[in-house]
Amino acid sequence: MLKSRVKARYTHQWTSPAAARRRARRWTAFAGALVASPFAALAVAGAGLFPAPVAIVLGLIAGPAGLLLLTELSTAKSRPRRSGDLMTARTLTGERTVDLSRIERVRLLTYFSRSGVSERVVLVRDAHAASLGLTDPASHRALRRALERLPRHGPRPRVSRAALVHLGMLPAPGRLAFHTAAVWLGTVLGLSLYVCVVLKLAE
Repeated sequence: MLKSRVKARYTHQWTSPAAARRRARRWTAFAGALVASPFAALAVAGAGLFPAPVAIVLGLIAGPAGLLLLTELSTAKSRPRRSGDLMTARTLTGERTVDLSRIERVRLLTYFSRSGVSERVVLVRDAHAASLGLTDPASHRALRRALERLPRHGPRPRVSRAALVHLGMLPAPGRLAFHTAAVWLGTVLGLSLYVCVVLKLAE
């Protein structure tokens, strides 16, 4: 009965959660394969099938490409459109729809470029396990209104403090600065460790 209600609600112009999850899993597996490809290449190189420098080049290209792809899979690439509580936008894996009346989790993702923070994405996950990364100010306002309309009694979605600050629902700018510094440090350390492991295995 529940599945039939979900199917009826996500009509043909809105992507069903199951279809979105299947596409997301395929693209996630592909991105994961890119990240892991240097290690597989090094193992093959160790067997003498091709030179280790090829594996190093693969690691410096395919690995970061896979990591970049993983960060972009859920991000909206078009302005989200609304129909009642449903919000739909195009992503790298196709269109995704989230139900703003059944939000389960909201968190803030921060990405960097050479000049500093390049993008902040508010990632929304609903009860159907559909996820959508919102970057448009209008979609942020719609999400904020949806969170404010939720009943005070009963289960509440998990919303990170950084997301609350970014949405203007929590007056704590220092928290956002802490979040930014922590994510930057984690990004630098993670990428450095990845490169070091690839180079170490290539020795």
